[in-house]
Amino acid sequence: EQIKEVFNKVYDFQKTHTFPLARLIGTGLASYDCDKWAKHRRIINPAFHLEKIKNMVPAFHQSCSEVVGEWDKLVSEKGLSCEVDVWPGLVSMTADVI
Repeated sequence: EQIKEVFNKVYDFQKTHTFPLARLIGTGLASYDCDKWAKHRRIINPAFHLEKIKNMVPAFHQSCSEVVGEWDKLVSEKGLSCEVDVWPGLVSMTADVI
């Protein structure tokens, strides 16, 4: 509920202008402020309608299952007490979802 408030009250919550990941991920909705944010949010909002998200759940599930399967395989190969770099899996999952 609080996250929803932050995303919906764009003029009440100012974003920092020093966003360390901006060079890697570029600018976009997450880094825009005020009117620019509101304009772009209106443009992309239909893509996030509940019915459209519901239709994407099988793809999300498939992607997550594949990544978790890879992690399970790594853990079984290395033993139960091991360190797993999850970043590549998260990047892959994000690319699949987009």
